Amino acid sequence: MDRAKFECDMLFSEDEEKRAAMEELLDFMVAHKGEVPSVVGTEREQIVKRRSGNPDPYMEMKAISNRLAESLLPLSTQFYEESADKLEALVRIAAAANSMEWGVKGHDFDTDSFDRVFLETLNETLDGDLNEAGRYLDRFDNVLYLTDNAGEVVFDLFVIEKLENMGKRVIIGPKTKPILNDVTAEELGTMTEREIEPTGPVVGLSLENARPELLELLWDESWLVIAKGMGNFETITEFDDQLRGRLIYVMRAKCEPVAMRVGVPRGALVVKTV
Repeated sequence: MDRAKFECDMLFSEDEEKRAAMEELLDFMVAHKGEVPSVVGTEREQIVKRRSGNPDPYMEMKAISNRLAESLLPLSTQFYEESADKLEALVRIAAAANSMEWGVKGHDFDTDSFDRVFLETLNETLDGDLNEAGRYLDRFDNVLYLTDNAGEVVFDLFVIEKLENMGKRVIIGPKTKPILNDVTAEELGTMTEREIEPTGPVVGLSLENARPELLELLWDESWLVIAKGMGNFETITEFDDQLRGRLIYVMRAKCEPVAMRVGVPRGALVVKTV
């Protein structure tokens, strides 16, 4: 609901328009009590896009994020090159980049100040089992890398390049079409010629909305899955027992429910193996 208010303020000028969109979302929530939050989030995005006539409300924000990330990429490169533990550096870069998110209650993201705090973010405490994540990466030659936000994906491509240098085959899973500020397959296609397999038009990953080609990769036991961000965490935890031994969540736990579920303080950088 807080995100809906953020988006309505961004897209509508009249209070009545905002109220109507919020009421429609409330009706959906009442009818789908107990549903996974990201499912409600997907419906929220469909409501505000339909009512506003804007198919990509975050387009400008995504472009700003990409430009900011590109300006910070040399800092990430330096951080990686100066790190004694290259794997830990890659995980830190991937997790820190997940901070690039608007509209999450309790999480402050400001493009004007992010460049000043990014190095601090890279050096924050990392919650989770980094050693186990390293063993997963050593064990698998194939990686399905599920992306999250625009801007963040600039750093993901840096991480993916390093994984490829380690001999990994990486297939990237962006969104099929605009949803939140997540990177889409079309947008990613302008940034890289690497293999892409879109995950669907929803927040996180929905098995019902995924293409057979994506599901084939997901259930193939020779593929390691790296899932970025809270939306992927919210949805994949519904079935991640089927991915046991080959799944790594990487994110910043930006909201209290996710932080509680992972068992970390809100705002923590997280690498979690399953």
